[in-house]
Amino acid sequence: MKHHIQSPQKLKATDDNADLKKLFHDLLRIWPAVVVLILVNLCIAYLLTRRANPTYQTQATLEIKEDKNQASVELFQTMGLKTTPSSIENEIAILSSFTLAHNALSELDYRVEYFKKDLWKKYEVYHGLPYEVEVDWGHPQLIDGEMKVKFLEEGKFRLSFEGSVLNLYNPRKTDTKSPVDLSKLQIEGNYRLNTWIEGKHYKFRVVKTASVTETGPDFSFVLKSDYDLAEYYSKVMKVEVMKKESSVLSLTLESHMVEKDKIYLNKIMQVYQHRELKEKNQTSINTSAFINDQLKNITDSLVFFEDKLQKYRTKNETFNLEEQGSLVYTRLSTLEDNNAGVSLKIKYYESTLNYLEEGKVNQLVVPSSIGIEEAVLEKLIPELVEVQSSRLRLREVLSKDNRALKELDFKYTSILNSLRENLNRSLQIAKLSFREMNKRISALTGELDQLPQVERNLLSIKRQFTISENIYLYLLQKRSEAEITKASNTPSSEVLDLSRQIGNMLSPKPVRNYIIAFCLGILLPVLFLFIRNMTGNRIYDVKLLESKLVVPLIGIIGRSLWRENNNVVSNSPKSFVSENFRSVRVSTQFLHPPDESIVIAFTSSKSGEGKTFCSVNMAGIYALSGKKTILVGMDLRRPKIASDFGLLNDVGVSTYLSTKKELSQLIKPSGSENLDILLSGTVPPNPAELIGKPRFQEMIQILKSTYDVVILDCPPAALVSETIDIFNLADLNFYIFRHLYSDWEAVENMNDLVEKGLIKKTYAIYNDTEMPSSYGYGYEYHFEEQENNRWKKFLKLFNKHA
Repeated sequence: MKHHIQSPQKLKATDDNADLKKLFHDLLRIWPAVVVLILVNLCIAYLLTRRANPTYQTQATLEIKEDKNQASVELFQTMGLKTTPSSIENEIAILSSFTLAHNALSELDYRVEYFKKDLWKKYEVYHGLPYEVEVDWGHPQLIDGEMKVKFLEEGKFRLSFEGSVLNLYNPRKTDTKSPVDLSKLQIEGNYRLNTWIEGKHYKFRVVKTASVTETGPDFSFVLKSDYDLAEYYSKVMKVEVMKKESSVLSLTLESHMVEKDKIYLNKIMQVYQHRELKEKNQTSINTSAFINDQLKNITDSLVFFEDKLQKYRTKNETFNLEEQGSLVYTRLSTLEDNNAGVSLKIKYYESTLNYLEEGKVNQLVVPSSIGIEEAVLEKLIPELVEVQSSRLRLREVLSKDNRALKELDFKYTSILNSLRENLNRSLQIAKLSFREMNKRISALTGELDQLPQVERNLLSIKRQFTISENIYLYLLQKRSEAEITKASNTPSSEVLDLSRQIGNMLSPKPVRNYIIAFCLGILLPVLFLFIRNMTGNRIYDVKLLESKLVVPLIGIIGRSLWRENNNVVSNSPKSFVSENFRSVRVSTQFLHPPDESIVIAFTSSKSGEGKTFCSVNMAGIYALSGKKTILVGMDLRRPKIASDFGLLNDVGVSTYLSTKKELSQLIKPSGSENLDILLSGTVPPNPAELIGKPRFQEMIQILKSTYDVVILDCPPAALVSETIDIFNLADLNFYIFRHLYSDWEAVENMNDLVEKGLIKKTYAIYNDTEMPSSYGYGYEYHFEEQENNRWKKFLKLFNKHA
């Protein structure tokens, strides 16, 4: 069989394929740990799935009609702001606002949250509990803390706290809360059902709603402030356009309380539409209020003059005017009707100016609604009301420094100034017209003085009655028109779909969780091995080691399961480790003439890498092959060979080098055929000086002439200087590297010694690797100890330090 030994050279490229193969091999070696990790992950995934409250999606859809706030849209467009045909962005902001959420929640009883527990988890319930908690929200309350209710016999229960979070709710400052020290409260204890539990910081009672048994499950409840609830819902509710450039919005909530989410979504849409109607009806409400205020005065006058007219006619037995009186009456009635209209205008202008001064823009009345024809005012007032409405709506969702809000403020001021100017001008014109009318009425009144006294008095009373009656009928007509307009108003939005659950459970997703758990069970070990291999400083791969060595790798020694001592070959000559050493012995035949005596030195960079293990077993392999072999302990500082053969380290190399004794007197039998032992002897104070003596070289020559093979177990080369001297006397030098123990710095140290020429004829051995169980190509190689130590292997693999 021909063996090819790599000639010394420095390789710089790293074999990536070897890294991947090594990673795969390491993973196969720890497959029991991977299986256990997968099972653990699956168990964790199962527990997390069972303990998680299922989450569902609830959705409702709302259409914003095209005519919604058209004036506002045009206003935004003139300011160069981005809008859709129905100001969808503004409506989304309003629906998501804190104020709207607060208004909706004020109509819902969500401030008491109820919870139950089962074997796996605690979950919230909305209905079906055997009790409910009545809270006096006008009294300070303890919020955010979980209060547990344990029902007892005879209508009693025990109240206790769970957790440590507790805050104080002040009904006068609903937007603030302060922490409370639970240890200072005297609230825990036994109470009766339907009885108020009252203290400085709380007032509530537990009311029985169904049959309660002593063995029933425990319940708990948490009080929440309306401010916190509004803040929560305004943040978690998603409002989105369902399709691009459409006016249909989707309102979505995701939680484990589907029933509560459905009710909230329906309520928020209801409150939103009520808000719209309130804005639309404001003009009609303002008109009716103005007319009702005028009717209060005119009704009293109408009743008074009607009664006076009736009494006068009865007393004077006259019911109709003569011809001349009728003509004067007709002309005078026409003038007074006109004058009443002018008077109504004056009152309208004055009240409108007062509203503007007081900032009551939302109470302005459009002039046409009470029969006043003013084209300029008819345009300015609705525009001012619309701009003010937009300002108020945007202030709910935007900061005061927002650019759009500042532009609206500027627009509002401009319209307001223009409206005031027009109102003052119209008021002056109306007052002038009123004075002119009064002059003409005074002239006609003079003609009445020429009529008989009875007819004159009747005409005066009838004239005053007719004026009041006409104004009264006119105001009633306008009020009816305003009420009709109000009744015909509809929201500018339409609920397309009431809230409903969409799709299946969002979370947890059991199948996904199990898949992730399974994948993590594989990926985590792979990731760990990859990071360890890439960033660790220990030697982990033989091919990578070869690529970094400047000397040939002559052998790979597997991991031995023999634990008694280092002498594996003598105790288990058919093991795969013994075969590894045989391979090294065969390779040495191509490095040194087989018919000549040979001196082989073993060393490493530090203690524990297996140089003694390799030297002992290499000596045993040569002895088994029939070669007369001697194993020499050259580690004079930390001798180890004696314990492997059950010998006493009383004499040896140090004795020979420091005395005149013959070498034959110091050599001891090993107990195995063809193998003798020369121990290191007692530890001398000057090992380096002893090795440097000519007597040491004489000793090597004597041994080489006496034995076929001389194996030298040397001290670590990186720690002891005399090892280099020993290497120069040897025919072959074997440098030992141990799998997952030696570091890459040891390779650099050895390479440095070789490149500087300090050591020659050097070869590397990779020790303590894990060999596959099928190793041996059909020979009778076997593990002498079938130890069930998979976990030891796993732990040793992961014992590598970065």
